[in-house]
Amino acid sequence: MTLLTGDSALVMPWHGPCDMILADPPYGDTSLAWDRRVSGWPVKACAAQRPRGQFLIGEGISP
Repeated sequence: MTLLTGDSALVMPWHGPCDMILADPPYGDTSLAWDRRVSGWPVKACAAQRPRGQFLIGEGISP
């Protein structure tokens, strides 16, 4: 198994096709610089995935 972390727009196209994509995207709920919606990311994720791959989206992780 290989775990990739980083900006998905930069990482996924170079390491695909992926068997599984687990994402916890920013939802734009805070004023933090990194918490901004990224348009088009689901389309890019699906393009980097194998035809029968899994795509899991988290709702945020709280301590």
